[in-house]
Amino acid sequence: MAKKKHKLGWVDIEIKDLVKADWNYKEEDEKQTEKLIANFKKNGQVENIQIRELGDKYEVVNGNHRLDVMREIGMDKAHAYNYGEMSKADAQIVAIETNETRFKSNAFKLGETFEELKEVYSIEKMAETMPFDEKEISNMIDVLNFDWEQFDVEEDAPLDLEKEDKFDNSISLKVSSDTFQRWLELKTRMKQLNGYDNDSKVFEFAVIEALNIPYESLD
Repeated sequence: MAKKKHKLGWVDIEIKDLVKADWNYKEEDEKQTEKLIANFKKNGQVENIQIRELGDKYEVVNGNHRLDVMREIGMDKAHAYNYGEMSKADAQIVAIETNETRFKSNAFKLGETFEELKEVYSIEKMAETMPFDEKEISNMIDVLNFDWEQFDVEEDAPLDLEKEDKFDNSISLKVSSDTFQRWLELKTRMKQLNGYDNDSKVFEFAVIEALNIPYESLD
């Protein structure tokens, strides 16, 4: 006897009837999984998963990592949106559409939000369930308190972002991929906050911040 199908649209479905999509393009990340587990334990399932009919099972179109977490913490049922019979190609399109349609965060406003939250929650506590580590949250807060006036130009002088600053010395460095990624993130943050997109200014900011770190903390 064929298994009874679920209705289309929103359904509550048993976890044992769900299977992961072998074509899922999202990478595994142990650190983020730990945060997601903590998030589920704190808030429950507040974001739905999306599924399609696949034989007598239901394949997860969007929410494969959430399915892993649901199994990890012993959930029996999940709230899902059932597309019913859907081709693999259509499922892949839906996955990309719903996974990647994201609005860019305003780094300065996010920092202000963390600054406000810090009055109630510790940075360590926030980092347990949020997609940022403690250092990243601290950095976003520190940017708010940075003295940007040292980079100000004369009031009557228009800012020319294409013009190279007149620095007399140069430094050439080889860095790890992780450091280079953080460099790119810092450049993006400075451009969002002040419109600067100049390597010299970014490097100057990074050095100034580093010089503010107590030497004993570098041991």
